[in-house]
Amino acid sequence: MDHFTGAATNRGLVAAIRAEYMDREKGTGLDERVLAAMECVDRARFIPARYADYAYVNEPVSIGCGQTCSQPSMVALMLGKLRVRPGSRVLEVGAGCGYAAAIVSRLCAPGGQVYACEIIPELALMCSGNLAAFTDAVRALERDASAGLPEFAPYDAILVSAGVNASRFSEAPLVAQLAEGGRLVYPEARGSLFTLAREGGKLRRERYFGVAFVPLVGKNS
Repeated sequence: MDHFTGAATNRGLVAAIRAEYMDREKGTGLDERVLAAMECVDRARFIPARYADYAYVNEPVSIGCGQTCSQPSMVALMLGKLRVRPGSRVLEVGAGCGYAAAIVSRLCAPGGQVYACEIIPELALMCSGNLAAFTDAVRALERDASAGLPEFAPYDAILVSAGVNASRFSEAPLVAQLAEGGRLVYPEARGSLFTLAREGGKLRRERYFGVAFVPLVGKNS
């Protein structure tokens, strides 16, 4: 990995993301609830020790098995689109090291629940360990949730944290597990980020262009 210039602290990382995004988007900014939650979740706790120097860099960081802890500014963007609120029931597909799930646990408190699913056994073990301090609000599961997790549905929010293959992936089983008013956010491996909102029996769709993610692993990837 090349050397990147990063912040010295987790709070500094979030401040840098806020400033960079507001400049790029001409002041529209990110969801302040999401940024506040990110300030409370130290990214360094989720990064493997050999990559500790990159914990506060606004870049993806390898966590092994060909997967990454996503770029923090992209996590902030996706969680802003997800619109998690207190009491929400949330499914994360491809939880990796557990970083996003930990942030979501702050957003859905009090009374919410996060189901953080990871299919790769080594990463599922890492995820479970990293989320040990968040067990009141998070259940870490070794599971292929690429087609959802029906036993705990419906969900107020579903986040897919790795990139789907547009030629194979079907959003239908995930949409079917959304509650009324629920939202699904998922990225393509290389392409666009999609937000789907279930409202009055209809789907409202938004598209954000130009994203790149490591590939999602699973039968519906």
